[in-house]
Amino acid sequence: MSDKSDKARLEAIIEYIDDIDRIVARHETIESALLDFEGEYALIMCIQQIGELVNKIESEKYTSFLPVKNIKGFHNIIAHQYDGINKQVAEMTIKKSIPELRNIIIELLEK
Repeated sequence: MSDKSDKARLEAIIEYIDDIDRIVARHETIESALLDFEGEYALIMCIQQIGELVNKIESEKYTSFLPVKNIKGFHNIIAHQYDGINKQVAEMTIKKSIPELRNIIIELLEK
């Protein structure tokens, strides 16, 4: 896979992170977004799509800096946990991990 494709995936991840920010802003807090059926669904879908995109990044130039194992793990929980998502884990992911991921990706894209 080309570096160009991986770069496009990183840019798409930033777009999903921006979507997460917009969803949270609409609900005023992460907690209230996760309590709302549509808000929760939208946030989880964005996180799942981020996981899908990270899984497709092949260049070690990028994967060596990304928390790939953690992202894949959370993606698998979302994709396969049919009886519900732990909202506390989702909340911490959105509060802590997503902003960290944005910073890493922005740094990678600026190189």
